[in-house]
Amino acid sequence: MTFKPKKAAVYKARIIKDLKALGTYRPEFDMVIETLAMIYEQRDKNLAKWEELDNFAPVCDYTNKAGATNLSKHPCYLNNLQYHEQILKYTKELGLTPSGAKKLNVSLEKDDDSLAEFEM
Repeated sequence: MTFKPKKAAVYKARIIKDLKALGTYRPEFDMVIETLAMIYEQRDKNLAKWEELDNFAPVCDYTNKAGATNLSKHPCYLNNLQYHEQILKYTKELGLTPSGAKKLNVSLEKDDDSLAEFEM
């Protein structure tokens, strides 16, 4: 299986769609949205590189200056952790997480009218 990175424009469109669905989209957020979309794209590129290099192995061999070889966390794994921290930070800021939505007073409850016909 080969991971296929998406372009920032794909993520930007999805983020805007999600914000509009919540009723919180504002054109003033576009800079933050573009930044978040670029982080997603970079994360995808990192994942593709990681898969190509080591098939997502969380550790790799590292040879230090003294010539000793040890297991070390894979650099792509560490990069991926940083990307996820940044993504979480920006999605919270935009109200796309439960805690972020709560801060913006956005209800994530779905209107469920399925029982409306039984009400009296």
